[in-house]
Amino acid sequence: MKGYFVLFGKHDVFTNMAIDEYIYKNIDETVLRFYEFSEPSVTIGYNQRYGNRFNSEFLEKNHVPLTRRLTGGRAVFHDGDLTYSISSSFKCFSYGSSNLDMVSRYKKISDVFYRGFVSMGIKAEQHEGKSLKPFSSNCFDSSSIHEITLDGNKILGSAQVFSEKGFMQQGTILVKKGIYDPSELYGENQQKNIEIITGMVYNIKDMAKGLLDSFMSIFDYKWEELHVSPEVSEVARLADKYKKAEWIKRI
Repeated sequence: MKGYFVLFGKHDVFTNMAIDEYIYKNIDETVLRFYEFSEPSVTIGYNQRYGNRFNSEFLEKNHVPLTRRLTGGRAVFHDGDLTYSISSSFKCFSYGSSNLDMVSRYKKISDVFYRGFVSMGIKAEQHEGKSLKPFSSNCFDSSSIHEITLDGNKILGSAQVFSEKGFMQQGTILVKKGIYDPSELYGENQQKNIEIITGMVYNIKDMAKGLLDSFMSIFDYKWEELHVSPEVSEVARLADKYKKAEWIKRI
């Protein structure tokens, strides 16, 4: 079975979300993509209420772009992080002859990240329970089953969207201290990144390569590189959608 990877890249928040959606809706095979954002940016979950418990005035004052993801979950401040997406039809991401349910998909992907982190010397753990801080808009204030933690701190948060034929999972890894303190967005900050916890310095691009290698060694696909240009007309159209207030402020 064939699988695709997209080479590590850096785009603005609207283009990144557009590329992910384009891949999800147009390619049946499993596609894995690691990327960064060209400037500090915020994404909020598909069903998250705009402006609820995060400082939209801070974003406007500092010209920090924000859009709404196609996947669920809470707000993520993309600033010093590594982000990924993986999308697939169910027939290409199964266990034997059976399709995996949502929790099983999370676990299958989480297992690969766990092994990838361990191979880099990062003593990650897979969170087996569920903890939730009420009334927080920050994705990293809660841990769900099969998410990755380090020294008790959530370092990887993920969310899915799915249709009748397949799914997409997007996730973010807290790697470095960014330009801004997350408390400026959330009013407080309890999240910790990998560098703060370990006292080590990591190169984000190298980390992406190491995690890609982990997926390629564990998922039994014939891997090929996939090129998706932001200039593709459908990607450009989707990027425009992610800029529009009717999408961003739909709830």
